[in-house]
Amino acid sequence: MKQLYINRLVNLLSLITIVTIIISCQACKKNDNTTSEKVPHVAHADWAPDVKQGINDFIERYHNTSQAYVVFDFDNTCSIFDVCEQAIVYQLQTMSFAMTPQQFDEIIGMGLDDAPAACHDWLYDIRTAYAALYSTYGPFSAQGLTAEQQAAIQQDPMWLEFASKMGCFYSKVYDYVPEDKANDWLLLWFAGMQPGELYNMAMKSHQKFSPVATSIEYFQGPSTVSSRIGPVSFKWINGIQVTENIKELWRVLNEAGIDVWVCSASLTENICAAIDHFGMHKYCRGVVGMAPKINGEGLYCGGFDYATGYARLTTPDGWTTGSLALGAQTGGVGKSISIANAIAPLYGNKGPLAGFMDATGDFNFCTEFASLRMVVCFNRADRTVCNGGGLIAEIAMHQRDNLHLTLNSANDAGETFYLLQGRDENGLRTFRPSNATIRYGETQERLFANDDNHAQLQYMKEHNLSTSEAINRFCIITENDDLGFKYGFLTDYAGYHSR
Repeated sequence: MKQLYINRLVNLLSLITIVTIIISCQACKKNDNTTSEKVPHVAHADWAPDVKQGINDFIERYHNTSQAYVVFDFDNTCSIFDVCEQAIVYQLQTMSFAMTPQQFDEIIGMGLDDAPAACHDWLYDIRTAYAALYSTYGPFSAQGLTAEQQAAIQQDPMWLEFASKMGCFYSKVYDYVPEDKANDWLLLWFAGMQPGELYNMAMKSHQKFSPVATSIEYFQGPSTVSSRIGPVSFKWINGIQVTENIKELWRVLNEAGIDVWVCSASLTENICAAIDHFGMHKYCRGVVGMAPKINGEGLYCGGFDYATGYARLTTPDGWTTGSLALGAQTGGVGKSISIANAIAPLYGNKGPLAGFMDATGDFNFCTEFASLRMVVCFNRADRTVCNGGGLIAEIAMHQRDNLHLTLNSANDAGETFYLLQGRDENGLRTFRPSNATIRYGETQERLFANDDNHAQLQYMKEHNLSTSEAINRFCIITENDDLGFKYGFLTDYAGYHSR
């Protein structure tokens, strides 16, 4: 009898053990599924399918990676159209300038002493118009004119003279002086402002132009005003937008333990205001942008601050200033340098895991870092073979259709995986579930700017070029080789994965 009880007890214990194991296995399986489900993904329907897959593969592979961060350009990457160029239109409309005519005379010509005579003719007309407007409608300030004052000044031919020429010279200055000096000149618009005043002006611009449908407008200079240059017309596109896709992407990256940074060739305060306006502050780690010099009175005074130009870092309720100097203007190779100086040291001197871009100014930082696992190029469909955005658009198609790469196969081979996301520039501006873009005023989608892009892509296919071979060759300015047309956009390039 005693043996019978012992046998029954053994059997009961065995049954309990088996049940416990089954329950434990089910719990483990449940925990595994829960862990998998916790890896966030982008889900919006208007991502291009291959882009959505690539981004989600990236997040699956690199979520919660130690010291991981990604870097976005902002204008025409995070935003559709240029929030900072839109802000200078707002500045002209409201006359938000913090300079007297005497200060304007001195500041507006800084760095242009050695420019050709034609450049000084432009400056003469701009100075003359500003002084005339100031004497009638001034004083001007960073806060801008009231709505009633704006309505009055915009009826004055002298305002059209000033706005059209100041707006045109925004681009024209690059014809007269080297790029670094031209970039410095763009910072002069904000001389006399405090950083907070520039932030507030930018915020008002973002608030005004983000809800409006895309449209083209003009400042048409008057023929009735005597001037050296004569009447000019300044054209711009009204309307800016950060799509729900980008907001989703920032949120998902943040939830995946990957820090989001912005590196922009625009003014830092302008980008900070855009991030706040579009509700993305809590997903961003910081902004690296153009940093003007500040004088002893805390006012912008023109020129780029190489020595103490710092990143802006997010805090729960605002922004603070970092402690690492950028050391370079944040455009072209300067973006790579600024990332290496002001961001990488916060991550054990590691480079970014991913880059997000649209044009030549982003090409260096989206190709040079060997740490890059993925780059998404936002397709403007007007980037030719002489623009970095055009070449990267081709590379994305070459990797997918000719080299048959995925994120995982590319990364396993040590390659950066390139993707191309299309957009619709009409109306309130959205992404499209396509690599191709519908440009403003058009109804048919475009993958590339023109036939030269297709010819260059065909050459990559026929010669079975690797990613490295295609990038290193086609980024250098070249004429009269076997393609039969000029291509490239850089004279010097350190090389793909050179950092």
